[in-house]
Amino acid sequence: MNRPVTIRQSLLRSLIVVILVLASAILATTFWGARRSVRSLSDALIDSTIDQTELKLREFFQPIHRSLRVAHEWGERGLIDTDQPREQMNQMFVPLLEQFPQVSSVLIADTRGQEYLLLRTDEGWSNRETRAEEWGTRTRWHTWAAYGETPEPEWRTLEYDPRTRPWFIGAMEQHEADNGSRGMEDAEHLHVPVYWTQPYRFFTTGAPGITASVVFDGGDEHLYIVAFDVLLSAITEFTTSMDVSAHGGLVVLTDDGRIIGLPRVPRYADPEQRAADLLKRPQDLDWDLALQANRAFSTDDRSDEGIARFVSNGQRWWGDTRPFHLTPERLFFIAVVVPEADMLGGILTMRLWIIGITVTVLVIAIWRAVILAKRYSEPIEALVEQSDRISRGVLEVENPIVSNVAEVHQLAEAHERMRDGLKSLFKLERDLQLARQIQQNTFPEQLPTVQGFDLAAWNDPADETGGDSYDVIGLRHDSGGDGTPPQLNALHADSAIMLLADATGHGIGPALSATQIRAMLRMAVRLNADLLDIAQHLNEQLSTDMPESRFITAWLGRIDGEAGTLTSFSAGQGPLLRFSAATQSIQRIEVDAPPFGIAMDMTYELQPPIALQPGDVVAVLSDGIFEAKNQQDELLGIHRVQEIIAAKNQHSAVEILTAIRWQLRQFANGRPHDDDQTAIIIKRV
Repeated sequence: MNRPVTIRQSLLRSLIVVILVLASAILATTFWGARRSVRSLSDALIDSTIDQTELKLREFFQPIHRSLRVAHEWGERGLIDTDQPREQMNQMFVPLLEQFPQVSSVLIADTRGQEYLLLRTDEGWSNRETRAEEWGTRTRWHTWAAYGETPEPEWRTLEYDPRTRPWFIGAMEQHEADNGSRGMEDAEHLHVPVYWTQPYRFFTTGAPGITASVVFDGGDEHLYIVAFDVLLSAITEFTTSMDVSAHGGLVVLTDDGRIIGLPRVPRYADPEQRAADLLKRPQDLDWDLALQANRAFSTDDRSDEGIARFVSNGQRWWGDTRPFHLTPERLFFIAVVVPEADMLGGILTMRLWIIGITVTVLVIAIWRAVILAKRYSEPIEALVEQSDRISRGVLEVENPIVSNVAEVHQLAEAHERMRDGLKSLFKLERDLQLARQIQQNTFPEQLPTVQGFDLAAWNDPADETGGDSYDVIGLRHDSGGDGTPPQLNALHADSAIMLLADATGHGIGPALSATQIRAMLRMAVRLNADLLDIAQHLNEQLSTDMPESRFITAWLGRIDGEAGTLTSFSAGQGPLLRFSAATQSIQRIEVDAPPFGIAMDMTYELQPPIALQPGDVVAVLSDGIFEAKNQQDELLGIHRVQEIIAAKNQHSAVEILTAIRWQLRQFANGRPHDDDQTAIIIKRV
């Protein structure tokens, strides 16, 4: 096992090691040599330029992909086709062309040779409508300067069939290949494939560009293609504006070596020269740099860093290329060249400055590391000592921790709050234990014996204190004449008054409410009140005392040993379960009234006493038993309790209650119960 070190030692060692490693790396890099630095800087500059270009190209092409897929969806929904009025089509596509300046025209054609064209020109807008099978070489044109005008049609003769154009042929071939490879049944679940042509000069305008197209099924027997003509001049506007270095350049080429993005050089300040050289190959240009760079890339005369080094007009250059996949089938190349002279600059002077600055910073950093290690470690060491004292239960503070480090200051304050919290927690724990003891003392230590009845009762709170309560008060009636109050708490009783109460929630507050109703019951019994009066007075008092949205469900019962009857009243506490020994069936006794504490003015009625026969069982259970959950969040439910009572009906009340408690433990399988659980079992013997 490694020997432990102090935080001061660890922090100091780590800081010094990091400082030394950083300084060594800086010095090593500085002395690597001018050529290595130039090569690395060139590589970084070229790589960064290519990354920017890739990002720009994606920003250039991706909106076209998205817009084509939107147009494809329009087509699949029948919103566009070659038979639609051109005005309706213009309403859809003029805003699209205004949004994307790189798109010069939109074309929609079908397998019949019909085509709709929307073209943006310097003068305004044009529509061309083609019906190859119907009109032959005649085409209908509409030209207008501003959107919303109603131009007159113009007929022109044009040897043109959209089905012979590369964007049409390529899209159809791709569509047929895709359908053949994946099957029509899952085609709708895949992305719509977009076909991109090789760069070429457009048929209508002659401008260099590239066309993106996609096939859609318009719902009739024809297939349709929607295509966007994209101007390559927009790519050249970016590449000629890219400031790679003082004399560096950026070029974008097709996979067959034609230029679609020209570099930033003086010769391409002339728009006519740009137009003339676009789509040419470097070897076809009267330009030595392009020729030498192309030769270097072609022969792969590269350094071990992956970039090519070549000479043009007596000057050394660095360059690199990277493929850009527009689609898996359409590939471009990004090429960047920078002269070595742009990288050299003041690198030698900079090396001396770096050495001097590095040494100075190194000395200052080590000095500061020593101070910081002490500054951070001392208060933390003190906090460790205090934590050890707290773990031993010593909550008094000997030496307060002072630090201007925010985190250490916050940690010291957290220690103080923890100490205060522990003090409060210890006091609360003592109070809870006392409250639990008081509440448990309110439960009868021994249930009275009533002639002809067997009784059992039990309570298990969910917290230290619970919101459930029960009471069984034995009464003897031989202590006086008529009107004389019966003797309370008799262990051998003629009758008994019983209570099971469940206050909303669990914890100290509900425990107080449950204890309150038990105390009020005992006072009422001492005053010899009957069951109906007890219920009436309990509701009135609780409606006055309890806050809004709080209430108590309660069951009041009286058993008469001589008559063998049970008088029952349920205020929201239910259902009660009664097992009949004669019929071997269980009956649910529903509630008689809403819970106590909801409304002041309640009028109650008692149901006639229930005559219990030998072997009959009545179970009064709180909802914490019925709603007990297992690890899978399933409820115990009433039916499981009924099965236990039916199976154990010939046993004593204590044994029936024990069986219910055992079933609760087995069902929960170790999960703590969320609500208080209370039960009273009454059996006629």
